Amino acid sequence: MQQVQSPTVTTQRSIVCIVPDLFFGVKIENLARRHGLAVVAPSDEQAFRTALAGASLALIDAGAADRPWAEWVSAAKADPATRDTPIIAFGSHVDRALRERALEAGVDRFMARSNFVEALPEIMARAARDVTDDACGEPLPDGARRGIHEFNEGKYFEQHETLERVWRAETRPVRNLYQGILQIGVALLQIERGNAPGAIKTFERAFRWLEPFRPSCQEVDVERLLRESHAVYEQVKRLGPERIGETPRSSYPHVHLLDTPM
Repeated sequence: MQQVQSPTVTTQRSIVCIVPDLFFGVKIENLARRHGLAVVAPSDEQAFRTALAGASLALIDAGAADRPWAEWVSAAKADPATRDTPIIAFGSHVDRALRERALEAGVDRFMARSNFVEALPEIMARAARDVTDDACGEPLPDGARRGIHEFNEGKYFEQHETLERVWRAETRPVRNLYQGILQIGVALLQIERGNAPGAIKTFERAFRWLEPFRPSCQEVDVERLLRESHAVYEQVKRLGPERIGETPRSSYPHVHLLDTPM
């Protein structure tokens, strides 16, 4: 299984897996591969939340004692960028305390291990389906188009106000696309204000919002936006707080629309 250490940009749809039983883990990985899914095994809480944001599903062996998975789940469910990703935990059907612990942590479903094994093929098939919704095929709303125009003009405060109105008016998962774009703009504004830690954290939050909408959604070239944004994110990390002012504005990302390439 792929070990995740830091925020990254991936291209394959994935599931997050915390299963210490290597034999069972291989079975899950092989089944996932047949459905075109990558399996990510996070090593810490930050890696768990980063992987979860771009994943279709998380599977957790509630009997795993080598990682504090309950704390990770609680933190993920408190984060708007990861709280909607389904998390299934499984364990002994006679261990009621383990079941209660999992549910209190925030898992969406707890299953007896035998039932989980039986249902795994259908669970994996559902995970392979799109994590967004049919709204990605719709035209970009006028308000979002205005916000993107402001973003590309470098009006990062204004784009935040415009896209936030669009985000608040939308109730479907596609709202996270608008949230991700405006957060990239906020990260760029933090760079201009000399706030390296704020820029880094905001970039990471934006990556979690945008990841499920790759490669494109509502005309927005999400793949390109993530690639260009990630390059600036790495640059800011290299420069650090003392040299953040050296970040060239020419390297800032733009939001490219597939019908109007720039």
